[in-house]
Amino acid sequence: MLRTITLGLAGLSYALASSVALPNVFVSHEGEPQGFFKNVSGVNIYHSYHNQNVTTGGKAVLFVSDIYGVPLLENKLLADSIASADYTVIFPDLFNGDAVPSDDREGPALNLTEWRLRHPVAEIDRIVGLTIDYIHNDLNISRIGGVGYCFGGKYVPRWLAEGKGIDVGFIAHPSGLEAAEIQGINGPITIAAGELDTAFNVTGRYNAEAILTAKNATYQTNFYSGAPHGFAVRPNVTIARQKYAKEASFLQAILWFAAWL
Repeated sequence: MLRTITLGLAGLSYALASSVALPNVFVSHEGEPQGFFKNVSGVNIYHSYHNQNVTTGGKAVLFVSDIYGVPLLENKLLADSIASADYTVIFPDLFNGDAVPSDDREGPALNLTEWRLRHPVAEIDRIVGLTIDYIHNDLNISRIGGVGYCFGGKYVPRWLAEGKGIDVGFIAHPSGLEAAEIQGINGPITIAAGELDTAFNVTGRYNAEAILTAKNATYQTNFYSGAPHGFAVRPNVTIARQKYAKEASFLQAILWFAAWL
């Protein structure tokens, strides 16, 4: 049955073949977070539910953040916006209270070497794995979508490998993503890339597409003009192309999950 799903971006309507009716959804640029924190095996986890009805079952989205982590307002608002599409959104503190302060910015002026040494891949993998186990076993949710932004864009593909726990993925302006991690992807993946992003530039996007095409993956890439690194989370909303890129990439994720999760 063909249902028309109205999504909040400049009054556009999208038609999607789906057996599930979705509510109107918008990405919030400002406001107060609607979720709550819970400590799970030593990891502080932000939970956001549709209408904040705490239930188990259904489908979950694991939110794997940028280096600014759970303290960043825009990250929590983005998690809440995803939850408004009727998903349980689970957002772990990957950095144990040691996220990069939000008044800093990624780039040449910010030396991340020491910070990254405190948060190696093995430790981030441990937290992601613990969170996936929590979703499966404590929340009784079997299907998990993953969203990864910047730093987190490396880890959604890692956990979208066969048998790892994420079933469907969305990543935006990933940093540190390696060819082997793309090669290992074993589920539908959609990628949001920005024209001005030096961390995942045109060459990086082409290389990812070549790998995914060669392995006959189910994938999509969207390329946003005028969009810098970080556009899907913290763009300059006074610049029309950046604001659009955030809103459109949000809908990109929602539509992808509606089709494949």
